[in-house]
Amino acid sequence: MLKPIVHDWDERYLDLSISKSSLIAFDLDNTLACSKKPMLAPMAEVLSNIVNIMPVAIITGGCLSLVKSQVLDVLVQGTRLDNLHIMPTNGTSYYRVDNNKLFKCVYEHRIDVEQAQIVVDVIRKCAKQMGIWKEPGDQMLWGNQIENRGSQITFSALGQLAPVEYKKAWDPDGVLKNQLAQSIAKLLPNFAVRSGGDTSVDIYRRGDDKAQALRMLAEYCDFNINSITFIGDRMSPGGNDYPVAFTGALAVRVENPSDTLRLCVRVLSYLR
Repeated sequence: MLKPIVHDWDERYLDLSISKSSLIAFDLDNTLACSKKPMLAPMAEVLSNIVNIMPVAIITGGCLSLVKSQVLDVLVQGTRLDNLHIMPTNGTSYYRVDNNKLFKCVYEHRIDVEQAQIVVDVIRKCAKQMGIWKEPGDQMLWGNQIENRGSQITFSALGQLAPVEYKKAWDPDGVLKNQLAQSIAKLLPNFAVRSGGDTSVDIYRRGDDKAQALRMLAEYCDFNINSITFIGDRMSPGGNDYPVAFTGALAVRVENPSDTLRLCVRVLSYLR
């Protein structure tokens, strides 16, 4: 296995190296946009310009409908959607999209019903033991805490629809989230358990992580994985972006969408 190498977004000459990539892959939440929110107009414009020049992948823990609302619906009209590779649920599914916004599923690695119920029961048990399980009617609960996304099951401590400011304040150092992930992992040895967004933990079949998604994408596109860049905010051990640092791809760490925007503006200046 390769040693993990992670680069900070503002390293000198990194923008030039990224501009020479065969494909740029992005995480979504807290990388291209705030959690569950559409990209802001400046990010949408810059990303549209990049997509018109070179292949781009979105590899996110979120579901397909979120990719549509956060990215596709706000891209500049006329953007070359056929240049996009959409990989929701940590790349456990893969879609291509044409310029009419019609999706074609390339693959989807679903968790079967029986296994999914086991995962849900374990999440609930561990969350209750930690005192972070919420019953319906709780004033600090916005939507379901557990969502079965088919190929991935996600726990969100405050619910799927929690306001961003509450998500940011819930566990700023990631202590609770990491403790929950470790507890779940001990009881589910056949699954991968990773820290997702600010309040979320993602569970999916072992091996079905963003590193595997990037390898499969490289094979599908006939690119050397060393020529691919991945940009994400969860680039520390336990984060769902971190596995890509072991692939040989150029792994780039950002803290928020503002970092991503500044980096993409610099990259775009070399591409034009």
